[in-house]
Amino acid sequence: MKPGFFLFALVAVAAAVTAVPARSADDQVASSGSVKFVSGGVGEDSAGRISALSKDFNLKLLFAQKDGHYLAEVAVTISDAQGKKVLEAVAEGPWLLARLAPGKYQVTAAFEGESFTRATTIPAS
Repeated sequence: MKPGFFLFALVAVAAAVTAVPARSADDQVASSGSVKFVSGGVGEDSAGRISALSKDFNLKLLFAQKDGHYLAEVAVTISDAQGKKVLEAVAEGPWLLARLAPGKYQVTAAFEGESFTRATTIPAS
C-alpha cells in the first residue's frame, strides 16, 4: 500500500440509542471500559450482522483505501474531550460501530504505519 492511500469515514449519528438486545454469541458486542462496540463486515454474513446492529450504535467508522478496497486490522483509539482514552480496539473488518456518551471525541485510526485523526461530536439528542 502506498502512503496516503488509507482513509476512513466517520459518521456520528444523531439518533436515540437503546441497549443492545440479546443476540447470538457470534454477534460479539465487546466493551472497552464503558464503551460498547462491534467490528467486522468481511463477508456477507458479517456485513449483514453489522448492518443489523448499526441502529444500536451512534458512531460508525468505515476503513478503506482510496481505490475502494476495504481494510481490516485497523487500530482505533477514541479519546474524549479531556484526552482520556475511552476505546482502544483493532477493527476486525472495515466497519467499527461504537456507542459513545454525548460529547466531543478524537478518533484515531492507524494502519500500516499511517494514522489519521478526526474530531467528532456525539449529540445529546
